[in-house]
Amino acid sequence: MTKDTGLQINPKIKRLVCSASGQEVETAGFRRPIGLCSCCPPPGKPVVVEYVLDQVELGEPAREKGVWSFSELLPVVGPEPSFASDVGLTAIVELEPWSREAGITVLAKNEGTNPSGSFKDRGLAVGVAFGTACGAQRFCLPTQGNAGVAASLFSARLGLPGCLVYMPEGYEDGLYHREARYFGAEVRFHGSNIAAAGRKMREDAAAELASGAYVDMSTFFEPGRLEGKKTMGLEIFQQCGADNLPDWILYPTGGGTGLVGIWKAFQELIGLGKIDPARHRLPRMVAVQGKNCAPVVESFQAGLEDVRPVESEGTIADGLDVPGAIMGHGILRTIRESAGTAVAVSEEEILARFADCGRIGVAASFESAAVVAALHRLLANGAVAHGERALLLLTAGHLIPLGQRRVPGWD
Repeated sequence: MTKDTGLQINPKIKRLVCSASGQEVETAGFRRPIGLCSCCPPPGKPVVVEYVLDQVELGEPAREKGVWSFSELLPVVGPEPSFASDVGLTAIVELEPWSREAGITVLAKNEGTNPSGSFKDRGLAVGVAFGTACGAQRFCLPTQGNAGVAASLFSARLGLPGCLVYMPEGYEDGLYHREARYFGAEVRFHGSNIAAAGRKMREDAAAELASGAYVDMSTFFEPGRLEGKKTMGLEIFQQCGADNLPDWILYPTGGGTGLVGIWKAFQELIGLGKIDPARHRLPRMVAVQGKNCAPVVESFQAGLEDVRPVESEGTIADGLDVPGAIMGHGILRTIRESAGTAVAVSEEEILARFADCGRIGVAASFESAAVVAALHRLLANGAVAHGERALLLLTAGHLIPLGQRRVPGWD
């Protein structure tokens, strides 16, 4: 138990394993934060949490608990209600105008209602809590947007020193910068993209990261964010039921934590006996990227087992501007195991569908608009059939894109 916070490691954790090799990872009694594995070549591969499923009792979600309604399947338990009870349990609604137009059922899960305004709150709430339970004193990460804001918010809620946030040059005094500072972050700027910012962060904080005083909260660099993101999958099951799961789930994929997390949730539900693959058809997972930065799409189409990095040409959807993926093997595995696919959409398609969202009253970020564009692409090529059900993950709302820049063609 960690002094003052009340946070404890979930005793129903079975083991931690390397996502690539399957080899068990030493926890050292969770006396220090868990990072990437040591069994793969440096910097290592992401670590995944496994649970003793025959001891897990998955109850009904409760608004007063938020994502900790699923605490039996989270790596850390015991947070105060004020820490994250307002995270998660987001609604699934049907977008009837698009359903009528397309001849399918179009559903949307709106993650913009989370406290900092995006789905990042799920992963960062659990990641910050888990790292703190393992003895971390401070958190750091490179970001191009919402993740830095969420990490700063949850660091503040635990009374920790301000999150150390590195952003690419050019983001200074933007909305993401101001939001992170609002929640107490120390914000620094370096390089032209998130990869360069991350390298600089790890160089500057090398000693603190090595000692375990700091935790690198980069996508998949520690296991808590994946566990938090998987609560989307647990909620989809609770909201739809095993007999009525969507045929398709379309997800905007940068680092891919949510895509992998939702699929992990379904596999755990199978292990719990809540879903029977012999009777229940699991959703087909769709990774959506922008054509200007589409490493997952290109690697999937090439039949690769891991994602090959690309040179990004830049995209208006900041969350999709991720030229590599440390969990690329897990992303591609998820797509193939689910009989899904990967779709890249153009900047013009993103902007056109962003406008469409506004016309029918859907609060959507550029990343969310990319998902709408991908659905139209799948409808046009016949992949999504008449009468099927497609769930769009709308990962954030409209205020950030409208507030941080002049949208091309908007005025």
